[in-house]
Amino acid sequence: MFPGMLDPQSGNVFATWHLFSRSEKKNMMIYIFGIMVYKFGLEVFIGSFISLASNRYDYAARVGGYTPVTFGRIGLLQGLNQAFQCFGAILVAPLVKRWETRIVLSVAILVFAVFTTVILIVDAATGGTFKPAGTPDDDFSYYGSYNTDGMIPVYCVTGVVYGMVELIRRVIPRDIVRSDVQKLRRLDATVHIFYEVTGTAGAFTTALVLIPHLGNNMSIIVSPFCFAGAACIWSFISTAEHPTTAPKLRTVNSPSYLSLLSQSTQLFFVSISTGARILFTSRKFIWLLPSYSLALYAHRYLENNIAPLLAQRYLHNSAWAQLIVGGSNFGELLGALLLAPDAGTGVPGLDGRSDVHPYIIWLGCGRYLLVRLPPSNAAQAGARAQRR
Repeated sequence: MFPGMLDPQSGNVFATWHLFSRSEKKNMMIYIFGIMVYKFGLEVFIGSFISLASNRYDYAARVGGYTPVTFGRIGLLQGLNQAFQCFGAILVAPLVKRWETRIVLSVAILVFAVFTTVILIVDAATGGTFKPAGTPDDDFSYYGSYNTDGMIPVYCVTGVVYGMVELIRRVIPRDIVRSDVQKLRRLDATVHIFYEVTGTAGAFTTALVLIPHLGNNMSIIVSPFCFAGAACIWSFISTAEHPTTAPKLRTVNSPSYLSLLSQSTQLFFVSISTGARILFTSRKFIWLLPSYSLALYAHRYLENNIAPLLAQRYLHNSAWAQLIVGGSNFGELLGALLLAPDAGTGVPGLDGRSDVHPYIIWLGCGRYLLVRLPPSNAAQAGARAQRR
């Protein structure tokens, strides 16, 4: 019907399947299935964790009679988590040089699964239970009695492992198709579509099903199983056809892990300086700043800061932050589908982030909520006090 869509040389992502060998197709399916399971667990973990922290800080302030510091702590949680992701990426780089990439990835995500259970164990050990049926939305007596600030180091540690997984999973596509640029672009476009489909489903499922029925202190229980499942799935990836990251045999003169770690740290800062030099000394690349960097910053700011604030203060349900995140993920999915046919063109405007328009829409919705929705209970109490 549309011959160009099936022509491997047409640059159309729908012709992707004809470009890959049988082994590459098999590995692609395994990788995509694993990343979908991983993404679902990730959305459940992050959404439940931040929702739990928001409720606990507000609840502690209400019981203790002091001014809540909820969003200062949420900002600290998010900032430290992202900083430790960078640290995790540096830590894992030397490991890829010693062991096969898929093995390092599987072990890293298994460790991630273990650390996501820490908050579950602590909550259960201090009296936490699943959310009882019929519990009012403002009753959190089923939470454990631990200090909420203890969630900060837990989130930092999970950030280290999260950074490891995120770095390694981006190396696997090169192992599958080697350094073929056209194949890599098509594979990345296809993976991104399935990644955002699962991200959207995971965010909405967390907000509308898991947290309302299990409670945000126990809904995290889904994540370890997802991460363990993803680790098992990814362990079946075979990179024997294109061993681009095959580990080198160790000899007496092989550098130690600390030496490799030092080199990775130096390369991390060198890459930042090199990127900044290229970006700010050539007009050919200045478009990257508004089309990628600022869009990515808006993405993180919306999901990590604006969404919890709107959900907790104006929607009065911290779990609904995942509805905003789900909308953001759906916007990314629409952008990925819109630009998928042009994945191999290399056009700068098409290779940048495509979800800036959904961000504008969601921020517009946020502005509407700020203007139209009634203020929170605390704000109403303050207004009554002023009138008196």
